[in-house]
Amino acid sequence: MKSAIREIINIVGENNALLEPPVLERYSVEGKTPNIVVLPKTVEEISEIVKLAFAESLAIMPWGGGTKIGLGREPRSIDIVLSTGRINRVIEHESSDLVAITECGISLKEFQRVLQDKNQFVAIDPPHLDSGATVGGIIATNDSGPRRLRYGAIREFLIGIKVVRSDGGIVKGGAKVVKNVAGYDLPKLYVGSLGTLGIIVEATFRLYPVPEFSQTFLASFSTLAGLQQAVNSVLNSSLVPTCLETLNPNLAEAISDKLSLDLRKGEYALAVRMESVEKAVREQISKAKDIFRENSREGIEVEGKTERELWQDIREFPWSMTAVVSRAVCKASVLITDVPRVFQELEELFRNSGVRALASARAGNGVIISSLDGEIPAVVEAVCSFRNLVNSLGGTLVVQDAPPDLKSQVDVWGEIGVSL
Repeated sequence: MKSAIREIINIVGENNALLEPPVLERYSVEGKTPNIVVLPKTVEEISEIVKLAFAESLAIMPWGGGTKIGLGREPRSIDIVLSTGRINRVIEHESSDLVAITECGISLKEFQRVLQDKNQFVAIDPPHLDSGATVGGIIATNDSGPRRLRYGAIREFLIGIKVVRSDGGIVKGGAKVVKNVAGYDLPKLYVGSLGTLGIIVEATFRLYPVPEFSQTFLASFSTLAGLQQAVNSVLNSSLVPTCLETLNPNLAEAISDKLSLDLRKGEYALAVRMESVEKAVREQISKAKDIFRENSREGIEVEGKTERELWQDIREFPWSMTAVVSRAVCKASVLITDVPRVFQELEELFRNSGVRALASARAGNGVIISSLDGEIPAVVEAVCSFRNLVNSLGGTLVVQDAPPDLKSQVDVWGEIGVSL
């Protein structure tokens, strides 16, 4: 390892090779500490480091913003942490073509700030936005947020990619045009690959204009049947919501208390967000209110600062909510029609278990984020029961975040299935 460290220093320079124990400790993952943290500046430097690691059979951990390092099982070893923090240039922004090329160590928040100068944005809103989540990490984990309903996941507008393979080779896929039908759609291969296929270093995106106006309507529902009827009515109508989010009673109460909203305690909540020109948004919100009125009590209209804070809390749930203690964070995917059943059985499952569950569902695509809190043995049992329920419906469940002593007692990924 000492000779490898010397070679790495020759590649990036002494100032960009971190060896001090206190620094290395900050990059530990579940008790595994690297021997060196390296901060390359160019794709070519990354390629040289990966070639060296490949030849020496050294384990590399790519590190962007570090926001999702806890995802997955405990690593067997970490020899090198390769930080992408200096690979952070916006290479090109063709605003007239609605296309941008960026290096993948840039944070999504900074990338969006650059695009904002031309009133454009990448239509993704994953969690950890304010904590430094990087473009490369978001692609590698296929992370998404409430806006996925209208715009789709990141694979829908990732049109080009550059990757450093495990042997140090550099591969490119896609093109700088939206309509590209030549060859394999290689960029989609790397979405959700979790670093197993290489280090994502550059990406090309299709962009969208920033919406002129936004407004949200929130309504409470005493029954899941009424809530689901409202969801179905919205999805089957002419409305074009940007987001459609279901909150279970515990989460609805926590957000209502935090933002001083007048949501009824002990009831489910449904939030629908419209974005467009102001006249169109207000018309669509009015139609949504008519739909909701058939199944719920009067709701609340929010816009401006309160609306931004509301969707930030939903997007960042549960990490940004200091009043919410999470022992385990789970992400389940089921059919849209099964979301009410999952919510109902979650309530029954945890009612007598000593586990407190807060849950939010992307009502238009069946993704459910849940936060479980309680004693570890009870949470372990709850996670297993929750997974059995989701699997029985043909869905999947991943433990996104949990302490090592809990992760050692559950399978964080669950059954792989036959899709691979």
